[in-house]
Amino acid sequence: MATMRHFVGVVVFCSAIVLASCSATDAGQSPGSNVTSTTSAVPAPAPTDAAGLAALLRRGISSVSSAHLTLNVSAGSKVIKGEGDAKLADGTLQALGISEELGSTGTLRLVVADGATYALLPPTLNPSGNYWVLVIPNSSNPAVRTLATVIESFRSSASFDNFTAFTSAARRVTLVGNESLDGAPVTHYSIDVDVAKLPNTIPGRQALLGAGVTTLPTELYVDGDGRPVKLTQDLTLQGQRFSTVITLSKFNAPVSISAPPADQIGPS
Repeated sequence: MATMRHFVGVVVFCSAIVLASCSATDAGQSPGSNVTSTTSAVPAPAPTDAAGLAALLRRGISSVSSAHLTLNVSAGSKVIKGEGDAKLADGTLQALGISEELGSTGTLRLVVADGATYALLPPTLNPSGNYWVLVIPNSSNPAVRTLATVIESFRSSASFDNFTAFTSAARRVTLVGNESLDGAPVTHYSIDVDVAKLPNTIPGRQALLGAGVTTLPTELYVDGDGRPVKLTQDLTLQGQRFSTVITLSKFNAPVSISAPPADQIGPS
């Protein structure tokens, strides 16, 4: 059976890839989940290979300042639903604020700000009290220690180099065609990633390999400005089906992310 560590690894892996790649020059339209075929063309010719796809994203990466993220990941009876905002500079994650619904486990809130990560754990993971904790690798709480490992990998990899590695490791990149996402034209790509070819620094890589996943099938939707607006993945991990849907929207909208007040932070 897949462990929660594998589960979280997949979520962070997907999130890092998408956050690393978002770029825009103005506010983006919020994407929806209803994708239909269309004859509408994107403003520029769509690339047809991994190098071209990376170049398309590279052209706008320096102008990104923020993005809104939603995710929905399921594995058997386990479901994670999350939503939050990220601040970026030159494609690198600067700050993150996100809440995740972990099914019967409860709600997990994470804040990355000023070089530190804070978590407000659900009572099932922090029975000693309802307060924020500093996420550190030597925490006395095993859940916090796991988060520290995953988040550090996420933070160190959330840059454009991460997406370059992702596309470079692709066994196959297929231009599916032009479609409509919530009424806006997008280009749909189907990508098969060779997990073993990804750098060791990519978050979730070891968890996936440890679970026997060698190929990561990914459907990516890119708008006319080269912005990834939706990513979906569907794979079987140790006998369980994993389904992931991540959307990005509200590019470069004003975002305020700060550390929790000192009087709300308890022992880790």
